[in-house]
Amino acid sequence: MPIEPPWEAPETWEQLDVFFEGTETDPYELRANIKPVLDDEPVKILLIGFPIPATVDGDPEIIYWQPIEIKEFKDPNDLSGGFRDTGKGPEIAERREAGEEQIRWMDSDNWSHEQLTRRGHMTEWFLDRNIVLIGGGALGSMVAENLVRAGCQQLTIIDNDTYEIGNVARHTLTIDEVGRNKATAIADRLESIAPYAQIFDVDSAFPPSGELPEPIRKAEVVIDCTASQGVRRALDAIRWNHPVVFCSAAMGRRANRLFCFTAYSHTFPYRDYNEAFDPWRLQEQIEWDEDEDAIPERVGCWHPASVIRTDRVMTWAGTVTRLLDQATSLSLRENHFTVLETSSDDELPTISQATPPFQDGTVWRAPESPITVQIPATCLEAMYERCRKGHPCETGGILAGTDRLDGPALVVNARDPPRDSIQEPTRFLRGTDKVEEWLKDARESIGIDYLGEWHYHPGASPDVSRDDRIAMNDIANDDGYDCPHPLLFIVGQDEEGQFTINAYLFHDSKEYEQLERIDNPDAATTLNVGDDI
Repeated sequence: MPIEPPWEAPETWEQLDVFFEGTETDPYELRANIKPVLDDEPVKILLIGFPIPATVDGDPEIIYWQPIEIKEFKDPNDLSGGFRDTGKGPEIAERREAGEEQIRWMDSDNWSHEQLTRRGHMTEWFLDRNIVLIGGGALGSMVAENLVRAGCQQLTIIDNDTYEIGNVARHTLTIDEVGRNKATAIADRLESIAPYAQIFDVDSAFPPSGELPEPIRKAEVVIDCTASQGVRRALDAIRWNHPVVFCSAAMGRRANRLFCFTAYSHTFPYRDYNEAFDPWRLQEQIEWDEDEDAIPERVGCWHPASVIRTDRVMTWAGTVTRLLDQATSLSLRENHFTVLETSSDDELPTISQATPPFQDGTVWRAPESPITVQIPATCLEAMYERCRKGHPCETGGILAGTDRLDGPALVVNARDPPRDSIQEPTRFLRGTDKVEEWLKDARESIGIDYLGEWHYHPGASPDVSRDDRIAMNDIANDDGYDCPHPLLFIVGQDEEGQFTINAYLFHDSKEYEQLERIDNPDAATTLNVGDDI
């Protein structure tokens, strides 16, 4: 609530009127204006929003909403001495009679959309995208709930099935929804979970007959959780005017495996999916056990009950959203097929001790500046793998990492090129698509920052070119990067086609230094890469 020195809140409407002096808000006029709306309500609530800063002494940037309960409005007919009917009667009545009335402050719990979803794991890119999810079964319902709880605001669910009693064991819906259409029931549930989300339901098979509904035509993300070849074929037959992130996820026999295919294209690459999945389809058929995997409870070839365990569905649903998150790094017309496997039903999940990270890195030192940098083998291998995929074209990306007070600056991520990068045999221009958003997310979530660039010279030595110098000097002088000493790792090839690598350190002048490997990292003098020299 509003606080005035000496640290007291207004206790009466007259004191609140003093608080609002100099603003456009008149509490008595406000009471008169809302009287026709609230007069007949059993509980009359007025919300007053107060701009407040996110940090002490900052500029106001968020609104704190404080509720006040109004016991009753004042009637102009009760005024002593009468009044002229000029249309101001309600305001005059409020001003005369409500001044000494005690303000009935109420407790409030202020939450914004960003605060409600802060613990979600989806990248910011997903939050305002138009997402279509096909299949509201056990896996689909849990994936939908994960998306909404992570902050996604536009979701369309498509399913023509009815929710049956046999679904209850593994579904997010309850027994109260038995007999309802799955898509409609899930949409109602998700809207009760996430008031900020718009959930649409399509209670027909995919694709719907006739013209595609607008949410499908505008879809930017399409998720298939039906395990249906017919649905995948239908997706392949539709062409969107814009690129779409596709994800087709299915569980294997007894949910021992998850098959997740992601792609970024104008249409679903059905042929690529089949080529990747065919060997696994055969393996699943070989492993099928009629005694263990069939459903004997009811006459017929299908039953809504299943031998799949609920905990497996939950595990894979969370994994699907993580893999979907990673799909934002795919280039146009690129796809990726992931197969994950878990232990059998009678075993606990196998847990092994993790190898400490960053123990196998290579350390580089600037010959003139007191700067050292460590890059792990995993980052180097990631660069080499991208070079293999991009060969014979040049490729590259950004380097992200962190400064450490007790050791060299650490590169922890060598990103693939953004989708809008230019990759040619003799030229590479790193794009900017999603780079700023990724760096912002990386900085806020795990505390890593921009450290520099890397790129590949196919069939050439890893020497710095004139264009490289110009580009890196521009970065060093660009306040947007906030990196006056950016790094540049260049991957080249020797005569036998083996990868070679050189590292360079640039400054906000035109000077640069070629870094040298050091055999005794403990003896290195260190300085943060972001510091001025």
